[in-house]
Amino acid sequence: MFKKFPSVNRLVRLSRVLVPTLVIAGALTFAVNPQKAEAHCDSAQGPVAIAALRALETNDVSLVLPYVAPEMEVELSAAFEEATSVRSMGGDAQKLADKYFIDTTVRLHRLGEGAPFTGVTDESVPEAIIAADEAMESGSPEAVYAFLNEAMQEGIEANYHRVVEARDHAAAENTVEANRERVEAELIFEKYIYELYLTITSPVGHEGEIEAGHQH
Repeated sequence: MFKKFPSVNRLVRLSRVLVPTLVIAGALTFAVNPQKAEAHCDSAQGPVAIAALRALETNDVSLVLPYVAPEMEVELSAAFEEATSVRSMGGDAQKLADKYFIDTTVRLHRLGEGAPFTGVTDESVPEAIIAADEAMESGSPEAVYAFLNEAMQEGIEANYHRVVEARDHAAAENTVEANRERVEAELIFEKYIYELYLTITSPVGHEGEIEAGHQH
């Protein structure tokens, strides 16, 4: 597949070795689609909203307290008491109480991240987050390795073939403009590989958060 640049074969093989490090860092979603990664905790399908609903259903606020900062526990606990009191009425009252508590939980979670909150959305959770959650549930990251390997190889191949096409075009045309396009494709490929490598090797903080910042 990579006949013109043998070194790329070595890079792909290296990516297979480095994937476990990437999984531990939990960083690929930021490199691939940072906006989607930042948004998933605002989703009704995200882990924060799910934890809030589970706390209500089991009448156990401790299930959701870990999702907010310590200084916000009092406010969340008060909201929990209000919600459980109202939801006991059932029907529409229960639905309103559930929405109130979920909104409050997500808002406090986002506030602890220093991020804005504009309401709980219906946005779907990114595939990468789902893969990570499934790995934690199953007790094995093997499926994540396969998921990330496929994504990386598709990205590498797509950017690499742009270089091949640009080089072929430049050789055929032999103009400054064609060679400018070739140089642009080459630089984009180099930057893609370099930024992917930086993401894989990002340092992890003492709480398992990427030092660049924990945003989701």
